[in-house]
Amino acid sequence: MRIDVIFQKITAVFLAIALLLTLCPPPGFAASTGIKVMYNGTPLDFEDAQPVIRDGSTLVPFRSLFETLGFQVKWSDAGGVRKASGAKDGLEIELTLDSTEAVVNGQTVKLEVPAQMIEGKTMVPLRFISENSGYEVTFIENRSGFIINIEGTGGMAEPHTEKAEPGIVKGRVTDAQGNPIEGAEVVADNQLLYNSNAVGVTDADGYYRIPLGMRATTYAVSAQITRKYNGKSYTFDLVPDNDKPFTGDAGAIRNFTLNASGGPAPEGCYSCRGRVIFNMMDLYHPKDDSLPPPSREDVELTLTPDGPLVDGSQGQAIKSRGTDSPDGFGIHDVPLGRYKITALYAPKGEKPVQMKIRKVREQQYSDSVTTDFTSVTSSIHRIDVELKLP
Repeated sequence: MRIDVIFQKITAVFLAIALLLTLCPPPGFAASTGIKVMYNGTPLDFEDAQPVIRDGSTLVPFRSLFETLGFQVKWSDAGGVRKASGAKDGLEIELTLDSTEAVVNGQTVKLEVPAQMIEGKTMVPLRFISENSGYEVTFIENRSGFIINIEGTGGMAEPHTEKAEPGIVKGRVTDAQGNPIEGAEVVADNQLLYNSNAVGVTDADGYYRIPLGMRATTYAVSAQITRKYNGKSYTFDLVPDNDKPFTGDAGAIRNFTLNASGGPAPEGCYSCRGRVIFNMMDLYHPKDDSLPPPSREDVELTLTPDGPLVDGSQGQAIKSRGTDSPDGFGIHDVPLGRYKITALYAPKGEKPVQMKIRKVREQQYSDSVTTDFTSVTSSIHRIDVELKLP
């Protein structure tokens, strides 16, 4: 074959490759043409900058979108942290530039793509803003590009919910007040294969993300947090919002809550509370041995918090009579902390008498005892005391 023919073929191949590279932009390319945005049937004209697509999300100029949807807009730049926000009718949306978290009415919400500066213009995710403002967003693809329809009258949107990702389990861990918990250990327990669990730890915002792979293996997820308190360690089993198993290839979202104090213990949260078990040490009535010995049903305990509880809250005094259980007779479902404990012997119709109290197997009785819970296991915490009449 002649050299000039070979050269012509090589030239043709290079031209074809160049044409393909022109027609097929590389990953991460930001499309800025062929995007038309409609608001209730009326085309939106973005004068400052044109919409772009980044990582599958459409970004549009911040001020134009917010004002179109009826928001009062605000821009701040303090200490190098730049924020764009809008407020209307009890709804407030705040986005921090280059952050994958937004705040909607005080609640932190994850973003697929952050708000960002593009060629000097503040660009925000169109779908996120619109749907959290109560509008419906639809995409139509045609020969000339994309048509994005924003439709509705707006208003308070339903809370934003994340979608499960194939091969991933993710979620957030918070306390009973919704504050993030850092350092919680989350375990995805492989139900079919021994010693094949996956483990993750929550970050400063309480989020975790655990890759599981795409096998259709069943997983169940649990979580724990260990906290130091008065020189002791307490491990809490966290309460899942959904304890159903799932397959790894489908993925799942599992959020957890620590409820160590305040209100009733959540179902299944055996480690969130402790038991104060008491024993009666009088075999005979101290004033008259012909009388029946003191009955534990006639005892009233008062538990007064001595400083903050394990979860940092102040707690409240508990006054209660005991009940029976397989663990012993006493007061159950007590938020963990340090307590001053006193006891009254108060049979019906009689004047209450203050009892003497001590921790089990300690030498001296006194009018009160101040103590922490002892962890029997990671989910069982007890205070054991002995009572007697003076």
